[in-house]
Amino acid sequence: MKKRFYLFLPIYFSFFVGLGVYEVIHPPFSTDSTRIGNYEIKIETTPPVPEIEKNTSIHFLVLDENGRSVDKFRIGIQIYYNDDLEKSFPPANHGLGRYDLDYTFKESGNHVIRVDLFDLKNGDVLSHAFNVGVLNFYMNIFTYLVIAGLTGVAGIIIAIIIFQKKISKTR
Repeated sequence: MKKRFYLFLPIYFSFFVGLGVYEVIHPPFSTDSTRIGNYEIKIETTPPVPEIEKNTSIHFLVLDENGRSVDKFRIGIQIYYNDDLEKSFPPANHGLGRYDLDYTFKESGNHVIRVDLFDLKNGDVLSHAFNVGVLNFYMNIFTYLVIAGLTGVAGIIIAIIIFQKKISKTR
């Protein structure tokens, strides 16, 4: 009967490990993709949740209709906050289907990243707006929650050990 309490510890501990792994693999705020014209544009950020006043790498991946990286593309980018243009990056040619942009967000909240993809085959401009959430405290709170959860696991283990010793001494 005493040993059954140990069954709950792996479940409790695996919840916090699973939360951490899920957070790393499936970033909630800043990954998106869309199909415009004959292309698919994927956007993601590093770190997964951008924070204000910290450098953020914004990754753009351009794929053709078959899902292969485009060898050469021309893209222009504008970053908006509250409908005001914060920064504009003029159209430039990039290769290998990928463009990485380093940017530091100054305000927390929703930022709109407008992408203008120039179709080199027919000269059309294909545009789409992506939303990127920027926070000023996310990683701190997440880290504290994980630490609190692991401390709770340690506290439960210590409490079980102490109570089992007290119960065995009284018998």
